[in-house]
Amino acid sequence: MVDNSNSYKDRVSRLISWGHWFMLANIVLAMVMALRYIFAIDSELTAVAAFYLLTTWIGHFGLLGILTYIIVLFPLTFVFPSSKVMRALGAIVATFSIVAVLIDGSVFGSYQLHLNLFAFDLKGFNLKNSIGWTSIGLFLLALLIVELTIANLIWKRLAIIRAWDIGNKITFGFGCAFLLSHIIHIWADATVYSPVLSYDRLFPLSHQSTARSFIKKHGWINDSHQDKLTLSAAPQTINYPLNPLQCNAPQANNLLFVSIARLNQQHVSANYMPNLARLASTNINATNHITTSLVQQDIAFTLATGLPANYRGVFERNSMVSPIQSLTDGYANKSFTTSEEARKQTTFNAAVNDQNNVSELIEWIGSNQNTPYRADITLYSSQALSVPDGFNPSITWPSTLQRPADRLLARQYMKATAYIDQLLGELLAAVELANTTVIITGIRGNDLSAIYQQSDAYSSVNLNVPLVIAIPNLAAQTITKKTSHYDVVPTLLRHHFKCGNPASDIGIGFDVLSTEQSALLYIGASDNFALYQKDGIAEIDRQGNYRFFTKQYQKDHNGQLSFQQLIELKANINRFK
Repeated sequence: MVDNSNSYKDRVSRLISWGHWFMLANIVLAMVMALRYIFAIDSELTAVAAFYLLTTWIGHFGLLGILTYIIVLFPLTFVFPSSKVMRALGAIVATFSIVAVLIDGSVFGSYQLHLNLFAFDLKGFNLKNSIGWTSIGLFLLALLIVELTIANLIWKRLAIIRAWDIGNKITFGFGCAFLLSHIIHIWADATVYSPVLSYDRLFPLSHQSTARSFIKKHGWINDSHQDKLTLSAAPQTINYPLNPLQCNAPQANNLLFVSIARLNQQHVSANYMPNLARLASTNINATNHITTSLVQQDIAFTLATGLPANYRGVFERNSMVSPIQSLTDGYANKSFTTSEEARKQTTFNAAVNDQNNVSELIEWIGSNQNTPYRADITLYSSQALSVPDGFNPSITWPSTLQRPADRLLARQYMKATAYIDQLLGELLAAVELANTTVIITGIRGNDLSAIYQQSDAYSSVNLNVPLVIAIPNLAAQTITKKTSHYDVVPTLLRHHFKCGNPASDIGIGFDVLSTEQSALLYIGASDNFALYQKDGIAEIDRQGNYRFFTKQYQKDHNGQLSFQQLIELKANINRFK
């Protein structure tokens, strides 16, 4: 087709029409290039998931193509109303857009990571690790020739193509596919349909809708919805442990886990908690210990398995047992942990509940003197800031807090920790330590400077909790290296159960008494997690949004993660899939 009119309006009109069809051709080309994303994901492909995948594939790349045209080529049409200039510009823009999809697909296939600001904030990240630049350069040149050919063919046959009169139908099809994909995802999120949810973040620049606030407002989902989403993200099956356990009879017959809902490492002292401090001074005391979540169920799972909470769903679906459970099969077994539903009742009194549970545990231990036992108990007084009437310990109060409300609640918290320590004293007096391994740790810490707001941030003060392990016949040691809840199971298997398996057979942690430690700690679950490293913390949500913080939880605009450490951590976590 040749320009037969010098009318600015006519030229612009023809170029706009040409641009629409050129955009469509490149949407189809981008969709073909995007097939590698689909094949890079190993997921259950049900009929619903397949239909969702088809609609999101069509709708997402249709939207990207339309936006690229509207943002780039459409304005340029008014600035350069020349077919030769616009065909050249269109070919260049389309070539670099398709190559960007190709490069992003290569990175995604290698690392399940899209090219975004987070990727380039990774120290050591280099596209050369997954891209052959010589091949890309040749492909770019060949693609530019193809794009110029497409642009010219469409321009020359524009009158014929316009006569088809199907442009509106194609646009309507893209819009319907886009809308359907988001409706299906909203339904999948509300019903926790994992075959669809497993394709979250599949394509670059994608953001799936959930309408969670609206649905929750109408009572269609409840507070347990987030936990269900976390469980649904777990793999269907896993190989765990990697090798059969090879263990000898433990020297200590009994095993006792004590979890404290809120407890900071810094408060394990003679002033606040003399009983726990005394036990720590004569046994294994990890002073740089990090919790692996801020959610009690996730932590209980990790303490039993040595695995991240991402695997909790597969354990529950398949009724799998932890190594601790399998090795204590036949023991007397009882849990003294109060359910979340009971703790939400207005009549719940944490101090009374803790006292009753400790008394019941002491009585239960007394009735199992001649039987090996495994027991666990969780104490909640420090979380609820609850103490019995008249309990007024003689302790030195923290005086660094500025706001009166924080000072008041911090004192109540310290009273609660002192009360828990009193209960620990009663419990330890009833335990035969010569024949019992005792593990005492915290679920999470408490930020006293923000206790009024009940901070849920992944800050050091919320993550740094005590870990005290008393194993008969092991000398007292203060462990200053960085440890985590992932390390508890490997430590017990090596020193309590006398297992010969390497720690890598069981979880992603290490024996506390070894020199090994994790350079990067995974904290949380797949929907919202943090990466804890030596210099700071990176928080990442399910949409891929990320923020860096210092250990004091101040925003760090210069924060970085080691790309190599991130890849090693991911490989370590995925070993059991």
